[in-house]
Amino acid sequence: MKRTILYLMLLSGFVFHHARAQTVGKEQFEFGNFGPGSGGKLSQEKGVMHLNSQKTQHCFYDADSYSFAWQKQPFPYDDCSKSTVTVKINKFKIGTAGIMMRSGIGVGAANVHLEVGATGDVLLFWRKTDSEMTSYTRVAGSLPFPMELKLVRQGTVFTSYYKTEKGEWAKGASAIAEVGPEQLIGFYGCSGSSSQVGYGEEINPNMDVTFSDWTFHYEENFIAPEKDFKDKMPVKPGTLLRDNFDDGSLSNAPASIINPVWAGIKYGNLPIDKDGGRYWRKVGDGTFYLGNKKWADYQVGIDVSFDTASKATTEFQMQVRYQNIATYGTPRYYSVALREGNKLFFEKNEAGVISFSKSVNVPRYFDGAKHNLAVKMLDRSYEVYYDGKKVIEGVDTDHPVTYGSICLKFIDVSMNLDNLEVIKIEDPINGVADNYLQDYYDAPIPEYLKKYETVTPPAKK
Repeated sequence: MKRTILYLMLLSGFVFHHARAQTVGKEQFEFGNFGPGSGGKLSQEKGVMHLNSQKTQHCFYDADSYSFAWQKQPFPYDDCSKSTVTVKINKFKIGTAGIMMRSGIGVGAANVHLEVGATGDVLLFWRKTDSEMTSYTRVAGSLPFPMELKLVRQGTVFTSYYKTEKGEWAKGASAIAEVGPEQLIGFYGCSGSSSQVGYGEEINPNMDVTFSDWTFHYEENFIAPEKDFKDKMPVKPGTLLRDNFDDGSLSNAPASIINPVWAGIKYGNLPIDKDGGRYWRKVGDGTFYLGNKKWADYQVGIDVSFDTASKATTEFQMQVRYQNIATYGTPRYYSVALREGNKLFFEKNEAGVISFSKSVNVPRYFDGAKHNLAVKMLDRSYEVYYDGKKVIEGVDTDHPVTYGSICLKFIDVSMNLDNLEVIKIEDPINGVADNYLQDYYDAPIPEYLKKYETVTPPAKK
């Protein structure tokens, strides 16, 4: 691997937005060629970046072969940090090119890259962790050149965009990857192979691509947590978990019933409300987990409010009895979802598909007002409440999901959350044992099976 350092005059400008926003007129770029036998070079003239890549097959599988021009960008605050890269890519004859965000220069480093091929097909690739196999999904097909792409990172979520013929940004797919707090961001090219499939194909010797009109933006909205915080809110009987966010943190240890440590996120934007407490301000996408995988009969409630200018694509999901068991291959869970501004759904998700769905219309909730969303799960039965009113109920008799943790999922949101509570529901017949056995919901468990009953230890207060 050869690596050089170049100083490029950025006529279009790199703009970094953060607590001390500034415009930088000159930025130091590093350039390297990675992979066996790779080569290439980088130059810049009149606001156009010229990248040449030689014998670099692709960024795929568990190791990459590519030419890369990058900068180091600190990304210290997880979901409170946001990085945006846009670029115009001019037509090229062979290979692939695009935007890359990467944890390091190693060929197996975790990364996300938004790629276009010479045919105009746009794909999003991601390697979730170092040395893992790469995954991909199609974003758009056969777009005309010159093409404008955008890749946005917020926390561990990376979202793709492309510009339509009308000059508007269209949102594509999203991916999750552990790129870390010191990312490398920039532009890359691969010369490709005769078919772009498999290691055995003959690698193309050479490709050339030009990038122009690029911008880099960084912003953060981190607010420091409370010091020496003591939660004085009374704890309700049967509480399995509660988070009122008043400590200003999603990850401070040690974990307890009233101080949960979230998975999938470290820093969240937790502003101070007018009464001196805190709430969670969430913008964009994300999927975050909480709780005990052996929770069985319980109810979950949360206060939510959506901005009046929320997008039509906005969706919030509260997933319950979430299971991610290797035997099933994909997660299984129930979800309560708010979509389209005035619809509420209760759905069962398994094997990557929705196996049943019920929905009701509710008053439009893109109104800035606080609403309460709650669901009760007891054995095979479910009840969904909106602002204290029961709106959906039923019994799942087809292989129900009978225990699991919780998860919050966000898609295109601009919303506030507060007062998350998980409270145990007492089952007078068999407790939670029937949930684990997945039988005897309405009759006492026979004596010969009682030795298999599982007792979940209580969480520490």
